[in-house]
Amino acid sequence: MSRAQDDQTFWEGGGKYRPSEHPVGAIFARQRISFLTVTGVLDGVASLLDVGAGNGLSSRYYPTPISVTACDFAAGMLDGNPVTQRVRCSATALPFADASFDAATCWELLHHLDDPSAAVAELMRVSRRRVILFEPNRIHPGHIVLGVTRPEERRSLRFSPGHVRRIVERAGGRIRMHLRCGALFPNVTPLPIARLLAALPYRLPLIGISQLVVVEKRD
Repeated sequence: MSRAQDDQTFWEGGGKYRPSEHPVGAIFARQRISFLTVTGVLDGVASLLDVGAGNGLSSRYYPTPISVTACDFAAGMLDGNPVTQRVRCSATALPFADASFDAATCWELLHHLDDPSAAVAELMRVSRRRVILFEPNRIHPGHIVLGVTRPEERRSLRFSPGHVRRIVERAGGRIRMHLRCGALFPNVTPLPIARLLAALPYRLPLIGISQLVVVEKRD
């Protein structure tokens, strides 16, 4: 079986993920969305396209006024997503007209793709306001372990801040915000530890598990 077939089997089987309603996942997602809210990243956003939405961790916790459309290439992942509007499609060929959504986002998707810049370009095309990206911080010890031990996470070891910037630049985007944040892993952190880590400041230079990148179109 080829690597591509292995990947497809993995994702159609649901991956190695907790359900999106798991309490650790809820803490993780609500922290992210709260930070996006207080920093103004979600200002003016009434409609949002969630690309690579999987089983819904990145879809279900947005505030009710935001209409979320979830899309994913793997039907096995998307079937578990609780939002009403779901579309099976590739991140590099989104079946939506230009400027269809106020914002487009993807959480930890780009490092799984052969052409991440093409995906970012598509997210910018369908978004009126901005694109919101989360990707692994490769120097975090937990991501090093995951990258070494899990084939599906191997490419995360490339994702330095410079690598992410180059992906966005090749897509024609302009970075408005780029920082490292978060302290817990939604699919492996035990709940008691997650509750303790949630008390830390969300923005964690150098040691945050994730890179948050907010992208705007160039004039």
